[in-house]
Amino acid sequence: MPQFPFDDAEILTFFAVLVRYSVLFALLPFVGDRVIPAPLKILFSVAATIVLFPALVKSGMVVPAEAEGWSATAGGMARTVGLEALFAAVLGFTARFAFDSILFGANLIGTFMGFSTATQFDPHHETQSQVVGEFYVALAMLVFLALDGHHLMLKTAMESYQWVGMGKVNLAQGAFSQQILALSALVLRYGLQLAAPVGIAIFTVNIAFGVLSKAMPQLNVLVLSFAVTSLVGLAVMLMSIADFQGVLGSVFEKMSVWMAELSRTLGNG
Repeated sequence: MPQFPFDDAEILTFFAVLVRYSVLFALLPFVGDRVIPAPLKILFSVAATIVLFPALVKSGMVVPAEAEGWSATAGGMARTVGLEALFAAVLGFTARFAFDSILFGANLIGTFMGFSTATQFDPHHETQSQVVGEFYVALAMLVFLALDGHHLMLKTAMESYQWVGMGKVNLAQGAFSQQILALSALVLRYGLQLAAPVGIAIFTVNIAFGVLSKAMPQLNVLVLSFAVTSLVGLAVMLMSIADFQGVLGSVFEKMSVWMAELSRTLGNG
């Protein structure tokens, strides 16, 4: 009697599920950040696969018997594993679109306030970001966790097999590129909406300084404007934090919708 009652098909299917979840959790917000150690990401991926695999098999979303078909040749195995990794990468980057819009709008706010030179490394996006952007991204991550965003990620990992079966990614779908363009437009839209209050306030201040410079030419507008625009920008930021949290809630709710819509364009159905 074997010590572990698993056949070859179940082991191969488990490995394919592990590939999808490993790539997905390496790219999702929070769990996929660079500040999270790689061994912890691997442990989390293996734990999630062990917990969710029986439910996937029981619900019929994953059928181990199908492994006899795609694992018959080395090319079939490589194709299935590659498609699983590709689909997981699409899901992970789609989930990051919400935080990309926040970072885009926050960097616009920092530019309006004159903080474009005050940058530091952003571990969430692995690039240089302005200080204002770091503040908004940190606040967004706290709201994300407060709204059980990590549970949403686990639910998405479970439901991903309802959208696209194992190894059934259809790269010939023309709607995929259109969906990517639509999501990119939403990133710019939400970013501009985030930066709009501060941008309008600072634009009004600049108009006032323009009028003052004509009325009082001896006034040093260049030196005075930097301090005033920074103060006005910080004041508007503080007053809009409550509304910002409400907007984040709606954006995070749409995150799963974006992932589902984009995933269905890659499905055969």
